[in-house]
Amino acid sequence: MRLAPWLLLLAELSAASPSAAGPSECPVAGEKIHWIADYCMALLETDDEVPASPCIAEELGKASTSDCATKLHYKRALCERSIRLGQRADAVDSCLVDPDFVGATVRKGGVGGR
Repeated sequence: MRLAPWLLLLAELSAASPSAAGPSECPVAGEKIHWIADYCMALLETDDEVPASPCIAEELGKASTSDCATKLHYKRALCERSIRLGQRADAVDSCLVDPDFVGATVRKGGVGGR
């Protein structure tokens, strides 16, 4: 499955021209670190960031310098996982554009929430 071309283009544009496309224009809400944390906690099937810390550190090292591209990458990975596990019945592209599909860390604005 591939990323919708318009999402990929938007991510590339926001990375290539920060003056034309600021962080608020990324189609994926939240912070890059929160998406990575949700991804790692989902992989480890935990809601505790402590055991997920090595995964988070490793994924941060792999992450794109573009926050938007990174958030799209991890949202896609979580969408694919949710569909594979039968938690979602729609397609990846539908999941990617669903603003309500976010992990707990993204939703709360951090692990402890605000």
